Amino acid sequence: MKKRRIVVLFICFLVACTSYFWLFLNPIIIHKPYVQNVFSLSSNNLYNPIDTIDFTQGENKIIIYTNWECLQFLPKKVKGWTLLECTNNKIIEKVKNNFVFEKVSEDIVETTDFDSRIFFFKNNMLVFSSKMEMDESISLHFKNTGWTFATNYDELISSFSVFRPIYFPIIKID
Repeated sequence: MKKRRIVVLFICFLVACTSYFWLFLNPIIIHKPYVQNVFSLSSNNLYNPIDTIDFTQGENKIIIYTNWECLQFLPKKVKGWTLLECTNNKIIEKVKNNFVFEKVSEDIVETTDFDSRIFFFKNNMLVFSSKMEMDESISLHFKNTGWTFATNYDELISSFSVFRPIYFPIIKID
């Protein structure tokens, strides 16, 4: 009877650990559909989608979700975790100032659709979200322009390197 109880507890422990590991690789992100702002690029094809938002005050944060299949391609400085978060307003403002993207060509063919995303919050309200790819370049996807590429890659990676992992694999985004 005692051995059976130990075996059952051990099996429950294994199931709990396996479930947590699965959720680590596939976190549950609960959010309303978010419509991106449609914008026009300036004459030099540069755009900062969060340029007008003041992140110096308030309860602000950035969450980066990286699909588990893309973790292996993250730059070495960025923590290899599916959910990363930053709540430091100085770092968020630094990200904002370097969050400049350029449309390189009309002829770039989309060969894949990334599940990775970046979320910006101002006073705990979602103000910007986009599909994102982060490897040897940082790219955002916009409905009206397609993929755009970061012009300040090193500065953004430096900022992203201090983001903290989110260990609880379920997050709600309003």
